[in-house]
Amino acid sequence: MTAPSRSRPHTVRLTLVAILLLAFFLRVARLDAQSFWNDEGNSARIAERPLELIWQGAAGDIHPPGYYLLLHTWRSLVGHSEFALRYFSVAAGLLAVVFTYLLGRQLFDASVGLMAAFLGALSPLAVYYAQEARMYALLGAISGAATYLLLRFTSSETGGRPLLAYTFLGAAGLYTQYAFPFVLLVHQAIFGLWWLTEARRSAGRWRRLALWAGAQVVILALYLPWLPTALKSVTGWSSAGRAYELGPAIAHVLHVLCVGVNLPEASPTAVILALGWVLLVQWVFRSRGDGAYSWFSLVSAALYLLLPITLIFAFDLYKPEWLKFLVVVLPPFHVLAACGVVSLFSLVSHRSRAVRRVLRVAFPVLLGALFLPSLYNLYFAPAYARDDYRQITVDLSAAVRPGDAIILNAPNQWEVFTYYYPDRDVYPAPYRPEPGEVERFLLPLFDQYERLFVLYWGDAESDPRRLIETRLAEWAYKAGDRWYGRVRFSTYGVGPRPEQPLARLDARFGEAIRLEGYALPETRCAPGDVLPVALFWRAESPVAERYKVTVQLLDGGGQLAAQQDTEPRDGLLPTDTWSAGQAVTDRYGVALPPGLPPGRYTLVVALYHVTTGERLPVTIDGTPRGDYLIVTEVEVAGSLGDPGNLKHLPSFLPRGTLGWRRRALIPVMEENQHVNL
Repeated sequence: MTAPSRSRPHTVRLTLVAILLLAFFLRVARLDAQSFWNDEGNSARIAERPLELIWQGAAGDIHPPGYYLLLHTWRSLVGHSEFALRYFSVAAGLLAVVFTYLLGRQLFDASVGLMAAFLGALSPLAVYYAQEARMYALLGAISGAATYLLLRFTSSETGGRPLLAYTFLGAAGLYTQYAFPFVLLVHQAIFGLWWLTEARRSAGRWRRLALWAGAQVVILALYLPWLPTALKSVTGWSSAGRAYELGPAIAHVLHVLCVGVNLPEASPTAVILALGWVLLVQWVFRSRGDGAYSWFSLVSAALYLLLPITLIFAFDLYKPEWLKFLVVVLPPFHVLAACGVVSLFSLVSHRSRAVRRVLRVAFPVLLGALFLPSLYNLYFAPAYARDDYRQITVDLSAAVRPGDAIILNAPNQWEVFTYYYPDRDVYPAPYRPEPGEVERFLLPLFDQYERLFVLYWGDAESDPRRLIETRLAEWAYKAGDRWYGRVRFSTYGVGPRPEQPLARLDARFGEAIRLEGYALPETRCAPGDVLPVALFWRAESPVAERYKVTVQLLDGGGQLAAQQDTEPRDGLLPTDTWSAGQAVTDRYGVALPPGLPPGRYTLVVALYHVTTGERLPVTIDGTPRGDYLIVTEVEVAGSLGDPGNLKHLPSFLPRGTLGWRRRALIPVMEENQHVNL
């Protein structure tokens, strides 16, 4: 099965140790520099439960309980910090490098094994998942270990010990991730190929078949307690939808295998080099000075690499977010690439010593050019950083006060958010809600709280119709968005929601839009408040362009103190959808900075083109008034006093169906004070 190797055992061991040290350094570097993201928070919170609850909780998860049970034990030994929980994946990643070496040595020789381990140590995809508190590094390690034990079983005289260990790992793989059956199918194909070809020349061929079949039965028996839950979970998966072209999808798979997920997909470098590595493998089919590689070894490695990828496409599981499953084929990918590299080195070593020396320098440089940009992005580039829930909670802790609530629009945010933030006044929104559910969820919060902080993540999955965001745009006063990776952090003020202007206006913006009035429930507020402003628009004629509204607070010197800019109805009702005569009630929250000095401020409104930023001219009674409208004045006080000393709304101010709870309220200004012309 293998070609002889001239590598000295002592040199091999030292080289392998050096490779493992390199792998360890790359996997432990900046291990806790980034926050847990959603799935890692799920791991952390599940692992803290008792074993019985982990088993029960995994039944409602999309992953089996094996990883969580192991992480629970690990956590009890080393702690629950980000570094400690991710270190379990570091250990699994190092084991994957070891078994990549053993696979290369078993299939080919020690030189191929060392080169494959070197590639595995540097692999950006392997490093990425070895730094994540999830089960994928463990999945890759079990995959490589089980395949190595299968090959040991086919090559050893008795095969008892390798097969016993293989049986245990086969069951462990099934309890680790639902993609592991793909690996078991690879094993059936490799064993069948061996039994039909290589085993003909060995004694005990039928005995080996019986042992192998028995091992599969034991694996299935060990998995039977979880099998009904697994079938229910797997059959509930939604397919990727085949919204891709096969050629670019295959190129993307090669890209991910080469440089991981931290380089742009459009970058051709990884694909070109990947194809170059495939061409290098052609050297394997040429004779080497120390003999040719076994065809069975080549076909086995190719099956290990290609069959899982083929099944990903066959079962419509190709989606960029799901290419984490490729960790199971990293060992054969690196082994086949190592075959090509070692074969090329062997070829030139017999012809030119100078060329061999050049290759020894050029190859590490080539690997550096291929891997280092992706590794740099993993460690340092904000664009590729995981969602920063750690910083979200730091900023929230500095801003939150009594009367504030936090809404998580995706239920699976709860675990990672509460890992960093105590579970107090935190409300996970209903998953894929219906309109009635949204109202039942939001109405009590409007009655109880003054400000709402909402974390939007995975909107297309958790709330595809954006019902929660739509209701908040209609009922609350949006004060702004801030992005933390893929998480959008939004602030809303809660207040009365008048449906008619409390102060009438007749201001035209451009030719087609008229502001008929406004409602300002408060004209006196404090730093840190959200000032609620309701604007009442009407389209005089169809509006062809998209405009943003800016609501600004200016100090006595005309300098900007606070503002809120967005398209109408929080971007859900853009102006180019307005029809002639349509009335639009539009609510804005102006977040006052915590350190805003006390004094009187001027509230102004303007409209401007989304693309050019050019403001629309304002006219009143046909008289030009510039490019913004002065609405009224607002007083910012140093403090509004005792939060419990609530004042009631004026009787003429509609409360709607939501109720209202505020720390203080000063009556609205007289109507003749509404605008300074």
